[in-house]
Amino acid sequence: MNLSTASLSQKESLPKIQHGDSIVQLGSCFSTNMSAWFRKAGFKVLDNPLGVIFHPVPLAKQILMAFGKTEWSEFVQKEDVSLSYDASSTLYAMNAPELERLMNHQLKELKESLEKASILIVTFGSAHGYRLKSSGNIVANCHQQAQSTFDKELSDAGKMLPIWHLALNELRKANPSLQVIFTVSPVRYVRDGLIADSRSKSELFRLVSLLSGDQIHYFPAYELVNDILRDYRYFETDGVHPTDQATQFVWDFLKQELFLDRTNEIIEELMKIRKMEEHRLLYPESKKAAEYQTNLKQKRESFLSQYPVVVW
Repeated sequence: MNLSTASLSQKESLPKIQHGDSIVQLGSCFSTNMSAWFRKAGFKVLDNPLGVIFHPVPLAKQILMAFGKTEWSEFVQKEDVSLSYDASSTLYAMNAPELERLMNHQLKELKESLEKASILIVTFGSAHGYRLKSSGNIVANCHQQAQSTFDKELSDAGKMLPIWHLALNELRKANPSLQVIFTVSPVRYVRDGLIADSRSKSELFRLVSLLSGDQIHYFPAYELVNDILRDYRYFETDGVHPTDQATQFVWDFLKQELFLDRTNEIIEELMKIRKMEEHRLLYPESKKAAEYQTNLKQKRESFLSQYPVVVW
């Protein structure tokens, strides 16, 4: 049987959004890739203020931290760098007080964005977690600390469910109209082998199936890459990460599911100007190049005057 995107039809369609609506994306590296597409399409996006996080538990915890409902984990020192077990290694400082200020800033931005957002998209990456022995908490990142510091586990969906119930409850109180879309990353986390990755993904799918509600939705990113495309040519040479072609395939499907028809028309106009911006001029100092830049500027200004809610 030949599969197509029609095979992914769902009982309920995703909520429709348009330019002017704000988006928050949390989760794996795949969510960051999709955030780039949203920005290119003219949307306001907050992407992973605590960095890329793969496991559902620390993802839910950062929402609870943003609303002041749980305490931070301890900081860890790696040589002369201060890091948080609640954030990725991209969030760091050269001392603990500076890291505390940075964490407060990022969590405040997350809280304010969630209070105003139309859509929260959460991408689960892996159910394999590392539990810090000293606190019993699953960390967002091990920061290359000694393996003896942690207990590794494959987290059960049922045990991950309570913290997400708490997080969703806080979101409903802060922003009753917020729509939440869960998805599972198509990235293969094969450090422990393909079988272990399959078991991990199964727990993520179970968790998503347990998170039901009127304003909770599912987007099939995993299925689009692994069941519809289902070809290693759509993965990088590592066989793990989807190619740009694969992420564009997901984006094209998402546009039809998530955006209004008029929104897609505006995006199409915007992309024509983006393409002009990306054009490399052979002789930048020439009269012809100057005319091209003038024409581009006029098109951009005309577009923004017509669609002021588009974020350039």
